[in-house]
Amino acid sequence: MQVSPAWCAAHPELAADCLALDDAAVAALRADPAALQAFVGARLPALEALAPLLGMAEGMAVGMAPCGGSAYAASAIAPRALAGIPGRKQQQIAHFAAQLAPGPEPLLDWCAGKAHLGRTLARLQQRPLHAVERDAALCAAGERLAARAGVGAQYQCRDVLREPVQAPPKALVLALHACGDLHRRLIDGPVMDAAQGLLLAPCCYHLWLDGPYRPLSALARQHDLALSRNAVQLAVQETVHAPERELRRQQELAAWRLGFDTLQRELRGVDTYLPTPSLPQRVLQQGFPAVCQQLAARKQLALPAAVDWEHYRRAGAQRLQRARRLSLVRQAFRRAIELWLVQDLRLRLEERGYTTTLQTFCAREVTPRNLLISARRR
Repeated sequence: MQVSPAWCAAHPELAADCLALDDAAVAALRADPAALQAFVGARLPALEALAPLLGMAEGMAVGMAPCGGSAYAASAIAPRALAGIPGRKQQQIAHFAAQLAPGPEPLLDWCAGKAHLGRTLARLQQRPLHAVERDAALCAAGERLAARAGVGAQYQCRDVLREPVQAPPKALVLALHACGDLHRRLIDGPVMDAAQGLLLAPCCYHLWLDGPYRPLSALARQHDLALSRNAVQLAVQETVHAPERELRRQQELAAWRLGFDTLQRELRGVDTYLPTPSLPQRVLQQGFPAVCQQLAARKQLALPAAVDWEHYRRAGAQRLQRARRLSLVRQAFRRAIELWLVQDLRLRLEERGYTTTLQTFCAREVTPRNLLISARRR
């Protein structure tokens, strides 16, 4: 982690304004993407120029058509139809289902897990259900749940990244939060050759990337942003449901890692970041010195006999405070990056003969990954 990001030298006034924020202002901006974009955009014209696009995306479909006929109107799903589905997933499924018009096409639930989504929609609309999932235990559990609900479901236990999938002709493919290559392989693969349509809410765009993002559509390749994996991951670095206690623990662990980073820079005499393994939150129980000792051992870094642990713990906390403020600028670009990535997916579907729309299907409080691509074969 850089002590001062490179942009600070080019935009010193923006850096100073970020560092002048108090904790309450930082928390408020992190919790309100629109306010964050306004704060940074007022000081950075490049982001301000994107404001119309970012504003249009929230609650509106491309082409300025209303989302789902009303603002996030969930379909009328009886609670019993959602029994056994985790609470937040229930909300996501209800809002997702509101975007699916009745029709005869069989449903294909992509990377389905237990097929909560496909099973619910198949039951509501009396459609045949096909589901694809690589985990045999989840396939078996999904088949039991479908039988209990009176839904005829055909499961294929497949790893879609390595094995071919047999899609029913003219299927409507459903993919709620398919991650990374799971949605890229779907859009660019043979399943969409035979499909009639698609409802896709993508997620975790960085997964399975082994380098910079490679655009799928011709237009995106012409205007390639050369996004690094880190930049792509930025698009999903937003949490709206984590309990306050968990957030505090995340921050404490981040501060400890920065404290170790300060220590290792001094010991090595090299003012650069030393990558270290991720750590579970439970290591907080061991105390700051023990965590630093573990990290040092993993990096074959010898520690002196006497270390002023409190000094480095405070240094890490101070660096975290600084980093949280300066990182606001990166976070202000999250949605813009996500929209670029999703537009690339949408344009690739257009190239493959589909008519598409892009819209939000629920409020960010339900899930911040609320962008939905709807596609129908021309």
